[in-house]
Amino acid sequence: MKIGEIREILVINPGSTSTKIAVYKMDERDEDLKVLFEENIVHNEDEVLAFDTIADQKDYRQKTVLNWLSNKGYELSGLTAVVGRGGMLNELKGGGYMINDTLYKKMQSPRLPQHASSLGALLAYAIAKPLGIPSFIYDSTMGAELLDVAKITGVAGLEKQSATHLLNSRAQDIKYAKSLGKDYREMNFINCHMGGGITVNAMHGGKVIDVYSYDDGPMAPERTGGIPLLLFKRMCFNEEYTESDIERVIAGKGGLYSHLGTKDAREVEARVDAGEPYATLVYEAMGFQAAKAIAGLSCALLGNVDAVILTGGIARSKWLTDKIEKYCGHIGKVVVMPGESEMEALAEGTKRMLLGEEEYRTL
Repeated sequence: MKIGEIREILVINPGSTSTKIAVYKMDERDEDLKVLFEENIVHNEDEVLAFDTIADQKDYRQKTVLNWLSNKGYELSGLTAVVGRGGMLNELKGGGYMINDTLYKKMQSPRLPQHASSLGALLAYAIAKPLGIPSFIYDSTMGAELLDVAKITGVAGLEKQSATHLLNSRAQDIKYAKSLGKDYREMNFINCHMGGGITVNAMHGGKVIDVYSYDDGPMAPERTGGIPLLLFKRMCFNEEYTESDIERVIAGKGGLYSHLGTKDAREVEARVDAGEPYATLVYEAMGFQAAKAIAGLSCALLGNVDAVILTGGIARSKWLTDKIEKYCGHIGKVVVMPGESEMEALAEGTKRMLLGEEEYRTL
């Protein structure tokens, strides 16, 4: 496909109770993608949570998205492709996949971790197929390509998996490398994405080769991170907790929320600024744990770290990023790139695949 043949790309990024959508249009004058419009559609939380599985939400969210586009007066005939955020299918690798029936069916499995990102593939395929245009996912949450040595755990048969914020990590690495006039694939990065969850990954040769995820890395605003097993065992065998209760603590009621009763890091920082001792201790502990994960991943890169990228919404907290740099600045140059570029990253990845600049995979 040539530049002039790319018209517009619909980008879909589902969250737990919201769906971000954007339409990007190709500007033939400078060959860049420009945002026509972008919206974060907030769903009724009670309606979303009433569904048994993530996949069961597909029709509800699809109708909401299409109605919103229709109310904007947008004609779907202008689309060249649709791309969704990659989901929780463990066999995926980094980069892009064209969605086919096999991928679509696998992404509906109730055995997958119930994470909203899996809806990206379902919505993209459902919207694109009637239009006769391709649909893609890009940089799945599970798209790390771990070193063999990084997969081994202390229990035979239990292999480490690799959930990480790959999409935003790669986007920020590309931006930083470009600012230096370099190819990011020729650099080594440690990326720490800080949002509702915190993941840390090591990028080498354009691939994530090791990670600390939300269940073995630093605690976060609403996630526990790694907990010593003997302590966690007490909770698991306590009759007060069901398996579902435990899962909700790991991802939803852990971290800052468990200690301080809020998932809002801005509120926590306000309490720190007000001199609240325990809030200060807990907030610093979160940064300390992130720094330990960053330091640990330097081993995967043999100490050759070109930059440590701190990103995600909480990277706007100078108090926290300063603490992280204090604890791990010896690892390498610490670069703060707050926010996330997921929508742009999905669109740019799709553009590269359509132009043949980057190969896509299929299942």
